[in-house]
Amino acid sequence: MRGKVYSALSSFHFFFKKKYANRLRVLAYHTVPDEMAFEKQVIYLKSQYNIISIENLQLHFRKNMPLPKNPLLITFDDGDVTVLKKGLPVLKKHSLSSCLFIITGLINTSKDVWIKRIEAKEMKEGKSYLQARGVVKNFKQISNLERVGRMEEYPEVYKPQLTIEDLKEMSQSGMFIANHTHSHPMLDKCTPEEISEELTQAKEVFDGLQLPGFYVFAYPNGNADEQTTKILKNFRMELVFLFDHKINKKNMDPLNISRIRVDSDTEMTEFKAKVSGAHPFLFHLKK
Repeated sequence: MRGKVYSALSSFHFFFKKKYANRLRVLAYHTVPDEMAFEKQVIYLKSQYNIISIENLQLHFRKNMPLPKNPLLITFDDGDVTVLKKGLPVLKKHSLSSCLFIITGLINTSKDVWIKRIEAKEMKEGKSYLQARGVVKNFKQISNLERVGRMEEYPEVYKPQLTIEDLKEMSQSGMFIANHTHSHPMLDKCTPEEISEELTQAKEVFDGLQLPGFYVFAYPNGNADEQTTKILKNFRMELVFLFDHKINKKNMDPLNISRIRVDSDTEMTEFKAKVSGAHPFLFHLKK
């Protein structure tokens, strides 16, 4: 059924591509498990859209520089090593820019993000992956203080993370390294003091690495709210990205840039439907 729905939606992708030709599409990936499948997507994107960089977007807002027709920005959240191992080679091969939002507290460590700790323990105790994700969802809805306290029940999960050398290589290869907080909390569940501490710790890492991307930010889980927006303004954020599965409006707010959720191994019919705007249109129409 899912395949039939996306097949039907993808047949309208040229209509939606034309409908939104003057609006920015920002794709939000996480991992790149299949290099060949990702390259197939990249080849399609190059043939249909004009891939821009973070620097292009900065100039658009700073100096009113127009974006090309059918502009598209490729982004990745969290800093998974597969982006380095399997994603970056494809992007370099096709001479494409992109943006990676890193969790600064994981850099140069072998510890995984707290979400994976919950999944691992719950599945070890017999829950299915979907049931474990349900537990994660519940954790995302409680206060940050309570979440941190309850995480003591969940042992660390170990996984290779990006190193400082990796980030330098990625930056030199056209991938803009940007800010995804220090420990990936749900910012709408944080106090103002907790949000400021997250950003302060992240800034120390960016300053230490001499990377300019602290001021380009993506909300963990897309959990935006007015309190956090005010604090982001105080920290002089320049670009702030959501995770709302939308195509941007003509007149964009640099502190509320929409992104479309995609996976690098998604079937092409589904991928076309999502990127064109057909699926986001239906998704939000149903809501």
